[in-house]
Amino acid sequence: MDWLCIRNIQDAYSSASRSVPSASSMLSLELTSDKMSSYTNSIDIHNFTMIKIINFLKQIPDFEQLNDSDRLILVKYNLCSLNLIRASLTFDTIRELYYEDDGDAYNPVSSNNKAFAEQCKSLYILCYSYELNRLFFNILHTIHGLIDNDPIIVQLLMLSMIFLKGLSSVDSQEPILDDSKHVFYLHSKYTDLLFRYLIKQSSFNTAVIKMMHFVEVFMKIQRLSKDFHQEIKSKIDVSYINPLMRSFLHFT
Repeated sequence: MDWLCIRNIQDAYSSASRSVPSASSMLSLELTSDKMSSYTNSIDIHNFTMIKIINFLKQIPDFEQLNDSDRLILVKYNLCSLNLIRASLTFDTIRELYYEDDGDAYNPVSSNNKAFAEQCKSLYILCYSYELNRLFFNILHTIHGLIDNDPIIVQLLMLSMIFLKGLSSVDSQEPILDDSKHVFYLHSKYTDLLFRYLIKQSSFNTAVIKMMHFVEVFMKIQRLSKDFHQEIKSKIDVSYINPLMRSFLHFT
C-alpha cells in the first residue's frame, strides 16, 4: 500500500473541508412562499461543497498537472457525482439527513449542523418529487453501507471518479480530453489504490463485491443526475441559478 499517498490525500481532504465557511453559516433556509427562491436555495446549498471538492482536487498533484482544459472538463462533468459520494460519509441512515463535513470525522455533529440538515431535507421535499428524493436517499443508503464510515474509501472513490471520462449522463456532447490516455491512467491508478485498500481492510472477495456495487452505484447516480437536471429545467428559470452551479448542472 502507498500509505504516504493516502496520507497526503487525507491531509488535502481535511484542509479543503475547512477552506470555506459552512453553508449553514452563510445561508438562511427559512421556508418562503416564493417557490423560485426555494429552488435556488436548494441548489445554492451545494455551492459550498462544490468549492470544497475543487479545493481538494487542487491539492492532488496528479490533477493539478493536467492542462486547464482537461481539468475543466473533468470538474464540470464529474463534480456533481463526487458531491453525492462525499455526502454519504456524514449520512444519518435513521433520520435520512446528511450533515456538513468539516473534515474531522471525530468531531460530533453540532446542533446547528443538525438543524440545518433538517431544513435542507424539508426544502428538498418541498421542491422536488417524491421519486427523486427516494432515489437520492436510496443511493446514499447504498454508498453508506459500502464505505463503512471510512473517509479514506470516500476520498479514493472520489479520486477514481473524477478521472472517469463519460460519467455524466446529462450532456451527450461531452468534450474530448486533450490527454485522455493519461486521464485513464490516473483513473486506473486510484481505482487500483482503492481496490488494494479495500483488500487490506477486509478480504479480496469482499473488495471485489464492493467494487461491483460501486459500479452499480455509478449507474444509479447517472440516472439521478439526469432526472435532477430534467426536473430543474422544468421548474426553474436557470438564469436565477448562480453561475458556478449553472455550469455544473450543464445549463451553460
